[in-house]
Amino acid sequence: MEFFEYHTKVQYSDLGEDGFLSAVGMLRLMQEAACEDSASVGCAPGELLEARGIGWVLCGWKLQLGQKAPWGTKLTVRTWPRRMDLHFSDRDFHILDEAGQTVAAATSRWLLLDVHTGRVTRVTEELASHYTLWDHKAVEGEIPMGGKTPEDAEETFSYTALGRDLDTFHHVNNLHYLELGREALPEAVRALPFATVEILYKRQILRGERVRFFYAFTGEKHQVEIRDDSGRKTHAFLWFY
Repeated sequence: MEFFEYHTKVQYSDLGEDGFLSAVGMLRLMQEAACEDSASVGCAPGELLEARGIGWVLCGWKLQLGQKAPWGTKLTVRTWPRRMDLHFSDRDFHILDEAGQTVAAATSRWLLLDVHTGRVTRVTEELASHYTLWDHKAVEGEIPMGGKTPEDAEETFSYTALGRDLDTFHHVNNLHYLELGREALPEAVRALPFATVEILYKRQILRGERVRFFYAFTGEKHQVEIRDDSGRKTHAFLWFY
């Protein structure tokens, strides 16, 4: 089989205000499926960390939303690594409901990190040999690798990272970027039925750091840039359309 299957169901904590599986919930399920897939080949996050001192951190998502899924819906999350070389791995996802309808599809890019030095490290042949690659894209297009915010972008939100936001790498978990990014959208925009969400992670956010959010409409996409307190360094870009 070219892909790994993770069986689950929509939990209450994954619901949005509309009562259906939210984009954050979708990404959480995909993240869990990726961990389960790695665990099935002897590369669970804890094993990589303890035995090799390495771990995968996210560089970006491109998520496409499909059929709405209410609480209790049984889901199958399919995932597979599509590419693995140098310092990166591209991994794709497909979430299906019981009727076989697409609830969400996504592609993601992961960076291999040496947790002791905090620097990127190479994907060795030995590590890559644990995985079976499948050259099949779940969504069209690529994850954006850069962005630019207009000078007149509106600052709409600010936040100081708390301990509750951190993951095992001691920085703000990738899911919280999406939650915070949505808070930065104007209220009328936040209510729109987006079909696609893209996230590009540029720089980690640590506990106690204050970050500022800038909103702009680029003509096709609603964009949020997360900057540090000085406004000079970019932590992430998010696009909603």
